[in-house]
Amino acid sequence: MEIGHALKVCRSAKKLSLDELAERAGLSQSYLSMIESGKREPTLSSIEKVAAALGVPTPILLFLAADKDELQGLDAETARRLSEAVLDVVRN
Repeated sequence: MEIGHALKVCRSAKKLSLDELAERAGLSQSYLSMIESGKREPTLSSIEKVAAALGVPTPILLFLAADKDELQGLDAETARRLSEAVLDVVRN
């Protein structure tokens, strides 16, 4: 699972700075930075706070973080298309 990458992609899609997201989520900027860079694993509570701050349901954020091998039963092309569709929803 690549939660840091998913967080960064969603944050960018929402055009938020790390500072803005940290303030909205009630978390420190340094903590979010470490999550995005893969230096720290977030708690479920932190993931929920970030998802709420992004206006994205937690399961959507977790789906975007899933590795291809974690999406059992989906071929790579289907997984890619689903991810793109989900990101389109996140952007709007």
